[in-house]
Amino acid sequence: MITLSLVCFAFFSTFSQGLQKVKEKSKNPNRVFTYHVLENSQVKEGAAEIQYKGKLGFREKGQFSQGNRSGSWEFFDFDNNLIQKYNYTSKEFEYLQNFNAVKAVYILKDQELVKIETGAIPVLLGGDAKFSYFFANNIFYPHAAMSRGATGTVGVMVTITKEGEMIRPFIPKEGDKALDAEALRVVSLMPNDWIPLYLNGEATDCLVLFYLNFHMG
Repeated sequence: MITLSLVCFAFFSTFSQGLQKVKEKSKNPNRVFTYHVLENSQVKEGAAEIQYKGKLGFREKGQFSQGNRSGSWEFFDFDNNLIQKYNYTSKEFEYLQNFNAVKAVYILKDQELVKIETGAIPVLLGGDAKFSYFFANNIFYPHAAMSRGATGTVGVMVTITKEGEMIRPFIPKEGDKALDAEALRVVSLMPNDWIPLYLNGEATDCLVLFYLNFHMG
């Protein structure tokens, strides 16, 4: 009974302060972030929504608790279809569409890259919608490549760490220098919103392969 009373007191004392609505806007990405904070505080609490504007815009919504994302967050594509539902408390997906941007996954074993064939992959929160959004709104056809009429597909590999960070992008098979440089530039803008690769229940560093297409007209 004492424990219950303390919990109830903490709950009501937190929300008795009241919540203030905050709306933040940014240009790159073109994002509107709506959330609530406790009065006289910058601590995020309660309902929140992030809307990404522009080509292939998408959105995500959920809850904050004591400044951190908590419970289930939902991610929607540009047609407002639910594509993911991730529970930050249990650290599990409650709904997950296929994430097709990742074309191959490798781990380093005995100083050699070994391809993962089980279908297990790291997942970008926001899925293909977020992946496509950042490329569609940031990629530019290099003038040097355009003047040469250079086109093609550029493969980019990156490391997704067991902490969910994307680091060390590189081109495994070099082609047109201008296209390769632009591909690396755009990949570097991708946010570190990754759920890492899990093997045998443990988060694992891995390398993933993306493809970016450059076509004129």
